[in-house]
Amino acid sequence: MVDTPFSHHQYLRPYDCLRILCLARLLNPKQEIRVSAGREENIRSLQPMSLYAANSVFVSGYLTEPGQEYEETWRMIKDLNFEIEEHTL
Repeated sequence: MVDTPFSHHQYLRPYDCLRILCLARLLNPKQEIRVSAGREENIRSLQPMSLYAANSVFVSGYLTEPGQEYEETWRMIKDLNFEIEEHTL
């Protein structure tokens, strides 16, 4: 097993997740950063803060996880006064 900075933790604290997102934004200012599966469990009540570092958020189905309902995510986005840009296929 490889020893990584978080290998001794069984989970990431919400604050740690936000720090990682902010570091990713700082190191890659032009890169698309998306918040996806696990955000409800890992970022918990600090989910809205993740939108300051991320460009987008997956809504409803996250490839392998059902995720929270889209109405809840949209309410979070609107509460922060961000714009919702819908993509249709």
